[in-house]
Amino acid sequence: MNSSLPRKIKQEFIKLKTRGGRRKSNYFLCEGKRCCDEALKYAANSIECCVVAQEKADLDFLDMKFVLSEKEMSELSLTENPQGILMLMKKPDKVECPSSLKPFVLVLDGVAEPGNMGTILRTALAVGLERVILTSGTVDPYNAKAVRAGMGAQFRLEFIYVESLESLSQDFPEAKFWLTSPRADISLYNKGFDLSGSFLVFGEEGDGIKDFSVGERVTIPMPGDTESLNVAQAATLFLFEGVRRNLL
Repeated sequence: MNSSLPRKIKQEFIKLKTRGGRRKSNYFLCEGKRCCDEALKYAANSIECCVVAQEKADLDFLDMKFVLSEKEMSELSLTENPQGILMLMKKPDKVECPSSLKPFVLVLDGVAEPGNMGTILRTALAVGLERVILTSGTVDPYNAKAVRAGMGAQFRLEFIYVESLESLSQDFPEAKFWLTSPRADISLYNKGFDLSGSFLVFGEEGDGIKDFSVGERVTIPMPGDTESLNVAQAATLFLFEGVRRNLL
């Protein structure tokens, strides 16, 4: 147990407090006991450093940890009310696109809100998916708010980064793309919606999927008077439809 955080490690924590710093960093932040429990269970080799507040110094997290004052914890935390436990985590190496699209592949295209990202990833893990494809412009899945919302999903999913839906369609010219939309002729409950071996795409919260002509659009029937669902809500319905069809 130590009470003096090395300057180099502290700089990495501070770097994560700005968008530019997060973009350049090879680390991300895990905060709170439950999230840190998941990190220890599924990604222990990625833990670079663990810091705890003085009142939580007796927590049995790691043999090597740094105990800091409340003021020091506030300087490192990304939340208004620090939870007393922080882990500096190494981002995993990038992986290539899968050769197989079975059972189907989830694609997030421009999803911008970290809370939505984390919720979608948590749902993806819950239904049994192993990887998620992210296009350029999509929020970082390791954004601190996304990590908190994901409740550890980031430690068990693989992320594949592609430039755009166009580049993905060029790599998989024979693949089927299903583009989720609040306005479409095909319902996710329709037999014509064949999800197996396809890409299931969710777009930006406000504008959805834009400027992509490949594939078919599919929607959630909404008898009530509302324009659309939150993207994380919509993703939950679509992903569990895959479970209902025994694809997962």
